[in-house]
Amino acid sequence: MKVIDLGNFDAAVTRAADEIRAGGAVIYPTDTVYALAVSAVSEAALDRADRAKGRAPAAKPLSLCVADLEQAAAFVEIDDRARTLADAFFPGALTMVCLSKNVLPARLQAGFPGVGIRVPGHPFGPALARALGHPITTTSANASGLPPAIDAASAQAAFAGSEFEPALLIDGGPAPIGMASTVIDLTGGEVKLLREGAIPFRAVLDALRGA
Repeated sequence: MKVIDLGNFDAAVTRAADEIRAGGAVIYPTDTVYALAVSAVSEAALDRADRAKGRAPAAKPLSLCVADLEQAAAFVEIDDRARTLADAFFPGALTMVCLSKNVLPARLQAGFPGVGIRVPGHPFGPALARALGHPITTTSANASGLPPAIDAASAQAAFAGSEFEPALLIDGGPAPIGMASTVIDLTGGEVKLLREGAIPFRAVLDALRGA
């Protein structure tokens, strides 16, 4: 695994984009925890992400890092609730599961109707998605069931010796928040909490009420 620091941000984005286009996987920093990126438009790459995490392909949904809400709108339905929450929390530690437009590979959803989208607070992931012109995965950079990596060293250790070890790691220093994003489900009429993380669910509901 080659480690690149962010001393030259643009060069790191270019190198990571080249790796993703070639079908590879990249570990990258976010505001919450380190994430594992593969192309969201490639079946083979999505399978690689699952195997790197030590689970069967399509066993669980994979959430996406997008450049912005406009990019997300090409792949998922963005309703008024999503726009309100994006205004309040993007970029940041909120993942919104929105109804899929069924443009991306179906295995990304693992049988569910929605796809999780996020614009992380760290600029690297959105810049990479923008450079590629499509989303990347933002699943945590760790073996399934183990704690997420909060710095480059723990991310590197998580995949050491693995047959599916990512080729590239972008070292952005310790993750500022150090805990996972909050995940909410917007695929139905009621807003549902799927995972409470860095943003309290009460803050999400307050934003929707205009509090």
